[in-house]
Formats: sequence, C-alpha cells, structure tokens
Amino acid sequence: MRSFGTVFPGDFLEGYQAGVMQYRYRGLRCLRSPVDMAIQTRAIWDLQPATLIEIGSHSGGGALWLADTARAYGLKAHVFSVDLAPPQIVDPDVTFLQGDVLALDAVFAEHGLGMCPRPWFVIEDSAHTYEGCLAALNFLSGQMQTGDLLVMEDGVLDELGLSERYQGGPNRAIAEFLTARPETFEIDTALCDMFGRNATYAPNGYLRKT
Repeated sequence: MRSFGTVFPGDFLEGYQAGVMQYRYRGLRCLRSPVDMAIQTRAIWDLQPATLIEIGSHSGGGALWLADTARAYGLKAHVFSVDLAPPQIVDPDVTFLQGDVLALDAVFAEHGLGMCPRPWFVIEDSAHTYEGCLAALNFLSGQMQTGDLLVMEDGVLDELGLSERYQGGPNRAIAEFLTARPETFEIDTALCDMFGRNATYAPNGYLRKT
C-alpha cells in the first residue's frame, strides 16, 4: 500500500482548509476542495457517467455542481444525493434522498438505486468516520461494476491533525479494505497524482472498480 501522505505543506493546508470550509457554489455551501473539483471535472468527462451518486449532501451545493458539470458535458445523467437530513432543493437532474451511510442497503433498496444506468460516479463525503467509510466500501463494492469510480473524500484529515477524532477516517478504512480485498478496487493514481503525488483531499481515494 502506497503512502497516504500528500504534497500539501502544513502551513499551506491550514489556510486552504479554511477556504474549503467557506466555499460556496451557486450560493450554497459546497465544502469541496477546488483541486478535487478540477480532478473530478476530468474524471466525469473521461468516465461519461450515466448516474452520479453523492453520499453526504450537506447544503446541496456539491450535488448541484455535479448536475451542472454533467449538463455542461451534454451527459444525460442523474444525480442522487443521500443525507441524513437532505436539503429542500429542486433541480430536474438531482434527487435528494434521506439515508444513512451505515445503512446504504436500505436507501438503495427503497429507491432502486442498484438498477441505475452505468457507468457510476460515486462520491462518499458523509461523516468521514472509519466506521462509515468502511461500511460504504463494503456495501458499494458489491453494487459497483467494473470501471465505475468511487471517490472517498477527506482522507486529508490525517494531515490536518483530525485523524483521532474520526477513528482513522477514510485512510484507515481504505488501507484495511484494500489489504483484505485487493482485487475489488484499484487506486487511480492518474487522478490522485494529477497535481502532484496525492495532491488531493482524497489521498489514495480515487478508486476504480475492477
């Protein structure tokens, strides 16, 4: 397993994080790293997804950005955004669903998400806890098909000194999952390293289903 370390200097990352937490898209909090928005813009174009699934809606800015990006590319794609308390936003290409990262099977079954057209572009951006991230990996690995892309957001919290708060968070979950089941996903290093080795908020977190 390659290192989860990023190339972001500590003194840069503190200020960058403050900006990420304030970033808004179409007036709504988006909470997404601009570097990763660039990486994901390329990933969406390359993948040409028919379905985009976001776990963790927050204020809805991220879901609207995904929908706008897909529309800009001329994709006939739909965004499903899952959250414990989904926002009340209306967009023809976005469906907000109530659901828990620890019980994704329930929301997928209720809304038939497993039958959504492929390819899938999936972002796990909910609680960032080790338990939640591992639950998402375990469930999604059985739902996704070869070539689908999963982004496990915010492993950078290790370098922000927040790892203990999240019981190791995404990085611990990814490391343990890939060690136990290396045949399930491969790390898309071209995306992780687009701007430098793991110059992303999702170090080793762009995972291609094999």
